[in-house]
Amino acid sequence: MIAFSFKKLMMTLCVVVPSSALYAAQAPITTSNGVWSGNIAAVSQYIYRGGVENDKVAIQTGLEYAHKSGMSVGYWGSTLDYDATDETRNHGFEHDFYVAYGNEINPDLSYNLQATAYVYHHGGTIYGDENKRKTTAFDVLGELAYKEVTFAASVLLADASFGNAGDVYLSAAYNHPLPQNFILNASVGGSAYNSSRDDELIQTTQDFAFNEARIGLSKSIAETGIVASLDYVMGGEDRLGEDFDNHVVFGLDYHF
Repeated sequence: MIAFSFKKLMMTLCVVVPSSALYAAQAPITTSNGVWSGNIAAVSQYIYRGGVENDKVAIQTGLEYAHKSGMSVGYWGSTLDYDATDETRNHGFEHDFYVAYGNEINPDLSYNLQATAYVYHHGGTIYGDENKRKTTAFDVLGELAYKEVTFAASVLLADASFGNAGDVYLSAAYNHPLPQNFILNASVGGSAYNSSRDDELIQTTQDFAFNEARIGLSKSIAETGIVASLDYVMGGEDRLGEDFDNHVVFGLDYHF
């Protein structure tokens, strides 16, 4: 699932390294009304809010059209090492479709509002003895960015196979340019869980849980269109109070 919008990632990279030859050479396609941009990436693991979505190498891709009005639509996808509706299948694919609106309040302050649909290949419905839940999910996200810090909150809109309607994820991220076109990236996130909609498929014992903290470095590889990244992910807990593992994640991301 998208931890933050692809649009926000592209904006951050372009702002913190404006003099890089990489982004001059790999400029997004500009039309009279907006900009097309995209990426293709490989990461050593796909970790989402502390949990493992793919413990093997994951291939991920994104495509976005940002209109000059501030509206944007986009897609993001990733390979998974599971299928939510078939325990015998060790692979799957996540498709995220979103629409967003963002703008600047002043040169230091901006905001982004986003609605996302999460759709899983071979997905459908998970059945229990008395309950059933869709794997497809919907949430809304609000982000407020002040200089190099971004605060965000997202709310799950309907019950899904992995959460309850009303679950809220809160996060803060910090990105800071370093010498030699390195970027310091750090973030922390936690969830406020809605236990009132628990059933046999989803149970909750924690009202709030710290899910993960990340710190890492990224760097553009000059004139290749590729950004390399290395992150340490410190796992927290899930809605049952069970511990997440720690991970080191390496990634290569080609932007176009």
